[in-house]
Amino acid sequence: MPDRAFLVDTTRCIGCRSCQTACKQWNELPAEKTNFFPGYEYTDPSGLSALTWNYVDFRKVNRRSGNEFLWSIIHKKCNHCKDANCAAVCPTDAVENIDGWKIINRTKCIGCGKCTEACLYKVPRVSTESYYNSKGAVIIEKGKSYKCNACTAKGRTDPACVKNCPTGALTYNYRLVVLKEANLRSKKLRKRYPETSIYGIFEYGGLRVITLLKEKPERYGLPVGDFARSIRSSKLNEIREVYLFLSMFTFGLPVLKRKALKIAERLCSS
Repeated sequence: MPDRAFLVDTTRCIGCRSCQTACKQWNELPAEKTNFFPGYEYTDPSGLSALTWNYVDFRKVNRRSGNEFLWSIIHKKCNHCKDANCAAVCPTDAVENIDGWKIINRTKCIGCGKCTEACLYKVPRVSTESYYNSKGAVIIEKGKSYKCNACTAKGRTDPACVKNCPTGALTYNYRLVVLKEANLRSKKLRKRYPETSIYGIFEYGGLRVITLLKEKPERYGLPVGDFARSIRSSKLNEIREVYLFLSMFTFGLPVLKRKALKIAERLCSS
């Protein structure tokens, strides 16, 4: 599925969570044990996690005039950034680029959580427990990072979330086709929402999830401009080189590899 992208049209989303349920079913993801949390919305679970790879967020967006606001419902998952922070900081190169999608190779992942720290969208999450399917096979492994893989893991050509969206809020096509459609829709929407915007064209070198918003991205708490650029630092390469040397003495054990990474960070910061 090279050069493909998602279009998330927040003006068509009705918050039915069909996408969320379809993702759970297709990937055999277990339900989460959650607690009531305070706020202006009643959503369950409260966000993305190692067990929830896409999520419907009910968001109260402040508008330009005084206390005026609007409700916006946004489908969230990994944006599959071209220049992804998670890939830049991973000491084991576990975040791989496959046909433009950022896929976590869990045989390489040591569960250090650097991907979560570096991602401004807070998408990748390290699981604190292992989960098994009805046949006893591991679905989620403790100490490994998880996120949306655009349904590439099981070879789907039509992602489960898109297949089950009843309103056309989620579509999937070549990225250039998606951008063209987003522009056409935004022109029509500006009559009703003057600050309609398209998010994902340039952020982090270009996202594979293009989102059509009713207002400016900043009002949704989305990073823009200089805040939406990939981490580039010679220090990261230095830490990676020291870690790779130390990891030779870890016997392949993730817990020792994580300790080796912390030592490498201390050595390179002194």
